[in-house]
Amino acid sequence: MSTRRVLTFALAAILVAVGASGAYVLIRAPWTDPGREDVAAADIVTVPVELGTLTSQLRLNAALGYDEPVELPAARGMLTALPPAGQVVEVGSAVYEADGRPVILLKGKRPFWRDLASGARTGPDVRQLEQNLARLGFFDRDPDTRFDWWTTDAVRRWQKDLGLPVTGTVSPSDVVAVNAPSLRVAQVTGRLGQSDVSPLTYTATTLRAVAKLTTAQARELQAGTPVTVVLPDGTELENSLAAVDPGGQPTGEEGQSTPPTAVVEFEDQAEVAAAGPAAVRVIVHGDEESAETLIVPATALIATARDAYAVEVRDGAEIVRVPVQIGLVADARVQILASGPSAGEVDARRLSQGDAVVVSR
Repeated sequence: MSTRRVLTFALAAILVAVGASGAYVLIRAPWTDPGREDVAAADIVTVPVELGTLTSQLRLNAALGYDEPVELPAARGMLTALPPAGQVVEVGSAVYEADGRPVILLKGKRPFWRDLASGARTGPDVRQLEQNLARLGFFDRDPDTRFDWWTTDAVRRWQKDLGLPVTGTVSPSDVVAVNAPSLRVAQVTGRLGQSDVSPLTYTATTLRAVAKLTTAQARELQAGTPVTVVLPDGTELENSLAAVDPGGQPTGEEGQSTPPTAVVEFEDQAEVAAAGPAAVRVIVHGDEESAETLIVPATALIATARDAYAVEVRDGAEIVRVPVQIGLVADARVQILASGPSAGEVDARRLSQGDAVVVSR
């Protein structure tokens, strides 16, 4: 992402945020007297001008969570046991119980829709079953579409290991398929005694950070961009963007579409497990570092005209407005490239390190 666009995003966000908070009115009428003004000392808040360097960056608010919940297919029979919310279920384990039988989680893109047993015609559902049996250690051949003697033997050994009746047949009511190696129970939606209803909603088992973007940000950002994720306790994790989604997909509500988003994945889930679902900050690093110059808080800026700014400096009992030329904007701070009304006015007030700039009245 270009430095110019990082600066545009950063300054726009700072101006909007500060204006909304009411902490200080940055945009003032350009016709007001820019000279000296008497103000009671107790009515203003100032901070000293610093000398230092800035690095371009974009700060995004993000949500650390488990993706949007998905509804599990409806149970075939009466619900007789349900898992607690938050439980993680691995492939090969029971998700819930229907008609007194455990319903086993298997991995796959397609639902199991027919009885699979010796003599069943070939099909991709047979391959999907054999792939699961191989993953669980009961099928040591290359999965194919034929339900043959090898498949029957693997099913029977699997059923015996689970403590189920050894029939060699897999019925749609025995299993449920999701396209993941495990799931996390998000919410239990069914009740014991209900029939033919979805028992629960589920999510992926891994936490990831998702930040909403503007359309312009989504155009400029790309997967692989280095970022720092700041957890609620201040821990900083170096990472990169896993994906950038331009959004625009229908949400199902009239006239609504999905927003642009950026996603950060965490290979080591232990890094974020303690934080759990939470609000985090994602800092997108730019590619430019400023030279050593004067630096002021962004809240000290006053927009005096189009692309023109000034700051107010406390000079004893008076407040003096000093026009400034700004450079890099990062971390709610602004680089000051030059100050003073014009180069020809050698006696005009200019900004210096240690000057007390006004950030709030």
